[in-house]
Amino acid sequence: MSDVEGQDNANTPTEQRTNGGGDEGDAWGSHEPSSARRYAKMPVDRNAPFYNMNHKNRGMAIIFNHEHFDIHSLKSRTGTNVDSDNLSRVLKGLGFRVTVLNNLKSEDVNRYLQQTAEMDHSDNDCLLITVLTHGEMGMLYAKDTHYKPDNLWYYFTADKCPTLAGKPKMFFIQACQGDKLDGGITLSNRSETDGSSSASYRIPIHADFLIVFSTVPGFYSWRNTTRGSWFMQALCEELRYSGTERDILTLLTFVSQKVALDFESNTPEILTMHQQKQVPCVTSMLTRLLVFGKK
Repeated sequence: MSDVEGQDNANTPTEQRTNGGGDEGDAWGSHEPSSARRYAKMPVDRNAPFYNMNHKNRGMAIIFNHEHFDIHSLKSRTGTNVDSDNLSRVLKGLGFRVTVLNNLKSEDVNRYLQQTAEMDHSDNDCLLITVLTHGEMGMLYAKDTHYKPDNLWYYFTADKCPTLAGKPKMFFIQACQGDKLDGGITLSNRSETDGSSSASYRIPIHADFLIVFSTVPGFYSWRNTTRGSWFMQALCEELRYSGTERDILTLLTFVSQKVALDFESNTPEILTMHQQKQVPCVTSMLTRLLVFGKK
């Protein structure tokens, strides 16, 4: 398989404490004042263990698929359409309304994200956005130029997109995060003998995000020109067979297991890139268990 992509004393576990002491931020200098108190509809009770996935619609799934680039130093990403097609089929099977957007320029990506955030998602369970592209440390590439990954979720914080407040917002990014290689390590057996409340509550505007990169910061992400990227192959397989049963973080643990154990680069003609490994990187701000269930 080859080809690269190259101080807190305020809260108890169950209630907010307002007596005793004061809260300070661990930052030096001035800070921007928070905006006026805002409100959004509560999609689930305060202490509910699971996200509410019983809205009328599953929600939107957007795939930004980048195969060709105007940047001469970037090769076409052969095999990315396999990823896009596979993911589209799996997400439709989970009840998502899928939109695939091919080879958009940075301005168009940004415009589409903003327009999506301005839509009414009241009847939707969640939002899912995927980017299949080239990348480097701290940057992703559109057709014409690079942009920061933060742009993808900027418009979807609870203050900017209140109809998704308290709902899962997922971002899956298949792209390199640098040019480092992971040669792996061989493990061997060295010893063979051996009660909910429905009262209103406040949440941080960055709660309920899930951001998953196909590889860790600084490292290559691998893609097979025939079968697609390692990460997307594993993600699609887990979603297809366990997507309605396992919670998303358990499911992603097994995605990471598949990528880490089942894949290894096969480039014998380039020994420095031969037999290399990869593992995805999961950042979760989810506040409940997310199980898609059947729709």
